[in-house]
Amino acid sequence: MSAERPPMNRRRFIHVLAASGAAMIATALPGANAAAAPKAVAPKPRKPLPPTIQRELRIQERALADMLKVVRGYELPPGSDPAVTFRAMRARRGDR
Repeated sequence: MSAERPPMNRRRFIHVLAASGAAMIATALPGANAAAAPKAVAPKPRKPLPPTIQRELRIQERALADMLKVVRGYELPPGSDPAVTFRAMRARRGDR
């Protein structure tokens, strides 16, 4: 015998339950619509990064730009096979 599947999975049920509860609370509270739209708040200014980190970031950016230049500049011969072929796999049950 096969077990019947529930009409809605647990995550979806909790999501719907939370959304409906929030909707009921929002309609019951006067002025809830005004509170729903948050006011624009200016982000806090960030502390500048130390010079050593700034230097390392510049080095990594240059290295990445050089690698991308090499990859983009590589010419594939006409009619060559793709490097990767995607094949969907069936999900394994019980491997959580």
